[in-house]
Order: sequence, then structure tokens, then C-alpha cells
Amino acid sequence: VPFVTTAWCSMKPNPTPPGTADAASRWFLCEPAQNGQPKHPPPSFIRWPAAPTPAVSKLSAEIEPAFQVRPTYAGELALAKRFCERFRGDEQFRLSLQEQPEQTLAQAGFPFQPEQVRPLYEVAFPGEPSLLARRVQALHQEKLSWRETLRKNMRLASPGLDAWRQRQMQRCSWQLGARNAEAIVHPPAAFELSRGCSVGCWFCGVSAAKLRDHWLASPDNLKLWKEVLEVVAEITGPAGAYSFLYWATDPLDNPDYEHFCEQFRGVFGQFPQTTTALALRDVERTRRFLRLSEEHGSPMDRFSVLTLKQLNRIHQEFSPEELLHVELVTQNKESLGVQSAAGKALGKGKADSTHATTIACISGFLFNMPDRSVRLISPCPSSERYPDGYITYRQEIFRDSLHLREILKEWCDLPLRLRLHDRPRWREDLTCLPGPDGFLLKDPYQARSFRGSPALAELGRLVGELTVEELCLQVPQEPAWTMLTLQRLYEGAFFA
Repeated sequence: VPFVTTAWCSMKPNPTPPGTADAASRWFLCEPAQNGQPKHPPPSFIRWPAAPTPAVSKLSAEIEPAFQVRPTYAGELALAKRFCERFRGDEQFRLSLQEQPEQTLAQAGFPFQPEQVRPLYEVAFPGEPSLLARRVQALHQEKLSWRETLRKNMRLASPGLDAWRQRQMQRCSWQLGARNAEAIVHPPAAFELSRGCSVGCWFCGVSAAKLRDHWLASPDNLKLWKEVLEVVAEITGPAGAYSFLYWATDPLDNPDYEHFCEQFRGVFGQFPQTTTALALRDVERTRRFLRLSEEHGSPMDRFSVLTLKQLNRIHQEFSPEELLHVELVTQNKESLGVQSAAGKALGKGKADSTHATTIACISGFLFNMPDRSVRLISPCPSSERYPDGYITYRQEIFRDSLHLREILKEWCDLPLRLRLHDRPRWREDLTCLPGPDGFLLKDPYQARSFRGSPALAELGRLVGELTVEELCLQVPQEPAWTMLTLQRLYEGAFFA
């Protein structure tokens, strides 16, 4: 999931030293220190705090912005970040740290005292956290604050698509739960540049097929690519800059991935975010790409780590400072992380269904460039009907960019308000139970009541059978009241 600080997202039952926890348990305790601007200013819908809050102003001399910039203490911060990756991904390291902390840190190459790093993993750490720990916490809070600002402030150029995205976010808050929903930014587009993926993860949340072929950077393809991006930019506006170039694919499978990123930057002004499980296939290519990505303003890049051996080699091949702005998503069996119960992992005991049940993260357009296909999708809990954790609302094959523009314009012609001829109906996952003075909307896990008058009960009973106009005439209340109530239900994403 792009733009999610997955290196510290969740926990699973693992033999972990008593009194310790995933770093996230501590990293949410610190207030953000954001008294600067990023190296590459984001689009105008991002609002950065102008100054640190009073609670952190006393730390401003010691704690600098570190997300998308390099603080003066970048080397030490990068080493502390690497410590967190090792703690999260290596079970034996966690156990040894509990038994012999000084020796374990020294053997792993961390020049820290145990008291400096204990606040990063001990829930009940006594005393004041070290400056090192506060700096790590501040970096993490910068990422979380940036993600939340992006999620809430992103607006699309198309009013219809923007309102639709807002409704999808409301639906996800209900269906996925607040914690999981808040981790999804809902960028407006994703692009597959290959058919399939060579990695073959058993837990792939979007059921990637085996790699078949690539869409290469031929002159004709690059021309179409630029035109497609321009169509997307017309509809999404600056928010399109937070789209990304993979889905059920690995971006580094495509030998021309960098060329497509360059053209993406030409249209949107920055490199797209990249997540790859192939960082070690060609280390020098990866190293060159990371330099290029940071130089051209990628908001964040990530390595997916599938085995402890891969984690060891990544730490061997790349210096801590090279990976300061690269998140390691530890998916190995020794990690504190868990896989979502979606896609290939749906129904398998190895995944954890109590955590997020989707890795889908866009509410917008999913392209496959080799097939020239486009779909309108949004996340949902994985299920037998939606095994990959997203709903496909529309899909088409486009001939060229002009045809694509017609398709997307039609899809975006969505009403901001209910019309008199619309026939609203409850979402398929909801059951309406009318009562004497209102109604209850429920799914298998939760419910929400709407109470206040017998008219509400009648409204709940009639939704799905009548048009808006007919409801306004039949519900025993002023038509304006009925219309306003229906509109609020529509905006709250209770209707299908």
C-alpha cells in the first residue's frame, strides 16, 4: 500500500521478549516536529504546519525535519532506522537483545547504548526517551502527518470523481474500521507496465499472475504513455502526482521502468512512489534508481522483504544513509508484520484476518498498459465475491488517448447530489431494520442507528423501492426534510 508507513504497521504473535512491542507502540507517542518544508514542495492541496507546536518548540534545536530532507544528524538517524528494521524483521535479534543488549547491539554494528534504543520497542519504558529515540519518533510522526494531510486534503479536478472518492473513503471507514481505513490514502490512479509478476509471493494481496511480458518504452508506447498521463492529469489535477506505476506487478520487472518514471515526472512534476521486491536482482540498478528517485522528488520508496536472508543482504548491500528514505516492508516469517487476508492469502491460516483485509489503496483508475485496459476501482474487505480486496465499478478497453478521454469523462459524470429520478438503495453489505422512530443499518460486525421520528422509520422501509421524488411525496414529512436526509445518507456512502 503506497504512502503507508508499513515498516511499523502491525504485530502478530511471535516469540518476543517480555515487556517489548513493535516500534509502532512507542512511535505514536511523540508529537511531530515539522518546522520546515520538503525538498520538493507538494501540490497546493498539501498544507504543512508553519511552525512547531509549543509542545515541541523546545526540541527544535535538537530535532530537525527529516522526511524528504536530510537532517544534519542523518547518519545517526539512518542507523537508528536500521535498528528498528532489524528489531522488526529478526526474531533472534529481538531475543538476544533482551538477554545481552550491549553485546547484541555491538555485534550487529549499532553504536548505541541499550538505554538509547529501548524507548523504540518497550511499551512501558521508564523515564525520559533519549534524544535518538525522540528523533526517530519525530521522523515517524512526520510520515504519519504527511500521509494524513495527503489523505484528507487531496482533491481531484473532476467534481464528480472527487465526490465519488470522498464517498468511497466514507464506505471504507465503515467496512475496514477506522485504523485500517486511515492508512489508505486513496490516490486516483495506478498503472501496470507488465502482464504479471516474476516474484510469486504466496500472500500476494491482489493475486498477481505469473510474469508474461512487458510494455516496453518504444517510441509509439512512450507517445501513448505521455498522452494517457495527460488525460489522467486533466481529470485528477495535481493529485495525479500521487499515482504509482505498479499493481499486480513489480515495477523493476520492467527493464524500461525508469523511462516511464521520467515521463511521469514530465507530466506531474515528480517521480512516482515505488515499491519493489526486486531490490537485490540488480543492486547497481536499484542504487541508481534510488538516487534518481530522490533527486526527482518521489515522496517515498519501499523494499518488500520476503526472507530474513534478503533482509541481511539488503543491509549488507545498501548503507543506512542510502536507505534513510526507503521503507523496508518485512514480510518474512520472523517479522512482527502480518500479511493481509486477501488475494492469494485469502482463507489461508498464514495470513491474519484480524488485521487489514485488503492491500488495495486507490479509489480511481487502474490501468494495464499492455492490454490498454482501464477499470474504476475502490478498496473493500476481501471476500469470496471480492477476493482481491477491491470493487470494480466499471471497465473498458481504450483504443487511444482520445478514446480514453471519452471513457473517463463519462465515468466522471457523477452527480454531486441525488436527483429526483434516482432510485437510492442500501449498500449490499447493509441490512435495514426499521423501528418505531427510525431505523438501524447493520452488517455482520457493527450497526448504526438513525432515530428521531416515525418518518425516519418509513424512509428506511421505502429506500430501494421508490425514486427520490416518490420518497419525498410518500414519507410523512416535509419533502425538503426527506431530500436533505437522503442527501446526507448519500454523502455518507450508505447507498450503493
